[in-house]
Amino acid sequence: MDDTMSSYSFSHQFYQRWTCAPEPIRAAITQELKDITTLLQNDTPFESFVFNTHDLDAHIDELYENHEAEQAIAKAITDKKAEEQATVEKQQREEQQRVKAAEDARLKESAKLKEEAKLREASDTAQKEQQKNEQIATEKNNLADKVTAMNANDANDSASLSIDNSVEKNQSVEKSAATQPNADNNFTTSSENKTISEHAHVANDKNSNDDHSVKAVNDKASAAIKLALKDAKLSTTHQELIRELEMQIDDYLSEQMMLMSENLKSWLRAEVTQNLSEDKAGTNKESQKS
Repeated sequence: MDDTMSSYSFSHQFYQRWTCAPEPIRAAITQELKDITTLLQNDTPFESFVFNTHDLDAHIDELYENHEAEQAIAKAITDKKAEEQATVEKQQREEQQRVKAAEDARLKESAKLKEEAKLREASDTAQKEQQKNEQIATEKNNLADKVTAMNANDANDSASLSIDNSVEKNQSVEKSAATQPNADNNFTTSSENKTISEHAHVANDKNSNDDHSVKAVNDKASAAIKLALKDAKLSTTHQELIRELEMQIDDYLSEQMMLMSENLKSWLRAEVTQNLSEDKAGTNKESQKS
């Protein structure tokens, strides 16, 4: 058969169609050619010869139909696989997009929460700073009011002491004038009573002044204790402010105490000098009458 086929000259179109033909069809045609070659042999009886394929055209058509059916089935299978693959890829893309969208939403929500937290922190910080400034202003005003009240009390105490000194001095002068007409008869008794009265009055004045001083010290100590109790809740800046004000208060009180001491010393010198002068004058008059 190969020798027979090699003796033919085929065109390019035939060769292309032959190579593109399905294998079963080429096998059927080749078998048909083999049968023809066998029939042409001299020793082949013509009457008993039978072709392997009764109707080659019908057989080839059937083979083509079967081939096309197989191709259709294969194509359907391929298309189905491609469709399934496309479906899987689509689902994967959708899953990736869903995951990416969820991650973007999470990042966006996280950024939003961070921004809100930052704004809340800034608001809380501003509010705390405002409250702190208001507290400092309030405490400063309260401290200034207390200092003003303490200064007013010290001024009132000084004024009261000066008034008491003037009144006592006037009373002493009036008493001396009232007892002068009876000095000839009761000089010794009057002098003794006057000296005792004056010393008692001086003692009372001293006790009164001491009471005022003790009361002022107690008031200042009470105020200092209240301020000291607040120090535990104040910041370093506040405590430095309070210490500066305390130093100013100490300086003021020192000046007031020095002024009060000088006033008391001056009053004491005046009273003692006056009493001694009056006693000396009375003694001289008594001596002259005797």
